[in-house]
Amino acid sequence: MQAYRIHNTVIAADIPEEARDFYREEIGGALPDVIEEVAYLSEVFCTGGTVKTVKERINEEMDARNAWLMMGIPCELHWPFVIGTLIC
Repeated sequence: MQAYRIHNTVIAADIPEEARDFYREEIGGALPDVIEEVAYLSEVFCTGGTVKTVKERINEEMDARNAWLMMGIPCELHWPFVIGTLIC
């Protein structure tokens, strides 16, 4: 998965179009003309006020989704998700 910035929100998705669709459906609001890719070592504000790298957040989410799958609970492994808010 890659990370894409839409306004100040960083979304993990396989391709920019998936990030755009996810933002439009789950968050709403106007979309920018350009969606830029965010580096894995960029830092983001996460829930609870923590600061983590994009790579850490993607790995955490993928580990959680794999745990669900190992328990036999259906889960879409590559479904887009919000990583956090980009630190400028």
